[in-house]
Amino acid sequence: MNKSKKNRTTTLADWDRTYLWHPFTQMQEWEQEEPLIIERGKGSYLIDTDGKKYLDGTSSIWVNLHGHRHPTLDRAIKQ
Repeated sequence: MNKSKKNRTTTLADWDRTYLWHPFTQMQEWEQEEPLIIERGKGSYLIDTDGKKYLDGTSSIWVNLHGHRHPTLDRAIKQ
């Protein structure tokens, strides 16, 4: 990871710890772990700031049905 991307990841992780509440876990435990920073989605996958891909099986029914950034949906949104 280049320095610029690492700084961005660190900044986003700091913002996450400072401003977000994650109701799915105990916050005390969450603050001790390195947060997962998702940079983008493609198809059925999420991609973090390190480039690692994760199958997005829990986001919503829309992702399961259409995937992230489906070209037809992107065009409709732009119109």
